[in-house]
Amino acid sequence: MAFSQLGFEIHRQVFPQDSLDRLESVLREFHSRWCRANKAFYESRAVNSAYLTDQNILSNEKRLVLFEFLAGQKLLNIVEQYIKEPAFLNTQLFFDPFNPEQKNYWHRDIQYGNTLNQQLQMLQDPAPMPHFRIPLVSETGLELVPGTHTRWDTEDELNVRLEQNGKHSWNNLEQGQRITLERGDVLVFCAKMLHRGLYGDNRFAFDVLYAPAGHSLLSTVSENCLPDSSMPDAIKQAPVFARTRAAQAN
Repeated sequence: MAFSQLGFEIHRQVFPQDSLDRLESVLREFHSRWCRANKAFYESRAVNSAYLTDQNILSNEKRLVLFEFLAGQKLLNIVEQYIKEPAFLNTQLFFDPFNPEQKNYWHRDIQYGNTLNQQLQMLQDPAPMPHFRIPLVSETGLELVPGTHTRWDTEDELNVRLEQNGKHSWNNLEQGQRITLERGDVLVFCAKMLHRGLYGDNRFAFDVLYAPAGHSLLSTVSENCLPDSSMPDAIKQAPVFARTRAAQAN
């Protein structure tokens, strides 16, 4: 599997356009509401939002569209190739910054809140930590350094990532690979790897995160982001949500 060697894999044309139209309508409404509610943050530096299924933002009708997508077999057929018995963890939306001059930045998700030694240890953990990205527009919105999901930074990569020795986090890296996606594709990538967003291509991408059943991270999922009593039984009892609740109960 390319994912184990490179840290990413692209599944082409997974979703039909009509199902994406329905999803995009809800995502656009969420984005509009989120930008108004977080105006200062959005206009100063935001490049993504999260917790799209939160009951305090969208109506239950619109949340149901998201839940049906998250528990849908088309997406889960891909997710289950990487995570056995996946449980819902979070959702994110990635977009261009308000300021067109805003710089992007190379990073590993594991660098936040962890020392360099801890980051190195996390790279040695075989858990894949995959993100499942569904672009709603054709885009080149992400750049990755293949293979860095299992190896440490080179000297140049570390200088750029940490902005040391005269380097900046937006400097180009020789091994960087720009990822071009079409609407309907699914990109699976390991968030441990070196990556950065690429702005200015009208990116509008939906990221979904799942974790293995019983994972400690599932205890952080807010009740507000899970299906509630107003949802159909088929959604409330869907395994991806039932596993999240089971992990929280333990």
